[in-house]
Amino acid sequence: MRNIKVHIFHTGKVKVDRAIPLHEKNPLAVTGFMRGKKKKMVLPVSAYLIQHPKGNILIDTGWDSKFARERPKEWFGLVDKISGPIITDSEGIDSKLKRSGFEVRDIEHIFISHMDFDHTSGLRLVKDAKDICTSEEEWKACNKFSFRYIDTWTGICNVKTFHYENTGIGPVGRSYDVFGDGSVLLIHTPGHSHGLFSVKIQNGNHYLILGNDGAYVSDSFEKHIIPGFTVDNKKARASLEWLISCRNDPDCIGVFVNHDSTIAEQIVEV
Repeated sequence: MRNIKVHIFHTGKVKVDRAIPLHEKNPLAVTGFMRGKKKKMVLPVSAYLIQHPKGNILIDTGWDSKFARERPKEWFGLVDKISGPIITDSEGIDSKLKRSGFEVRDIEHIFISHMDFDHTSGLRLVKDAKDICTSEEEWKACNKFSFRYIDTWTGICNVKTFHYENTGIGPVGRSYDVFGDGSVLLIHTPGHSHGLFSVKIQNGNHYLILGNDGAYVSDSFEKHIIPGFTVDNKKARASLEWLISCRNDPDCIGVFVNHDSTIAEQIVEV
């Protein structure tokens, strides 16, 4: 197979309390209440274009560029204090694609790793894509636990679902093969959310992993720190340990996670 190119885009940044990436135990910390500026971290918000011989895939959409001009108002403005968007008009996913030589019509599939606000609000910018999907588990969760999720898709686009198969791959043994040839696997890595996936992109013996929010920063790997927001700590731990095992595999080119400020925008070939 010809080389697969993975474009890593940063669609702006997010300002959060350090408790979110570093799993601090203060239950009010994630809201920023009584914490101060010194407890804040500014992290990238990434999205990924997989340029594949069988079709181009976009993983997540990042921030909507409208937040260059307005603030999120949901939850009476509290969402802006928890995960504050920092973005310019030129950093939206549509602009990133265009500068890389792609139009929305060139995207065969958009897969949303999980339905959190910073991964879905950019859907407005790519709403005309041919196919937009998330996992069945994630779709059920975002409809059942609406207090966690900000709806950025209703009236904007039609989100479909895919089904994980029992393949024995990943921390819970479930994955979805996008092209049916093992080259792009969406591997169920729950814990941060119910349906979260990581992406394994393989060509020959070598592969890379897009870990999305299975980990946040480099310390997540070095110190085995699970995300601050979880629906299941035990599953989050298993997913993180699986990512670490991939990171330590000589055949793995790298494990890239969504909010790691040590990862620059780049193109990685597999």
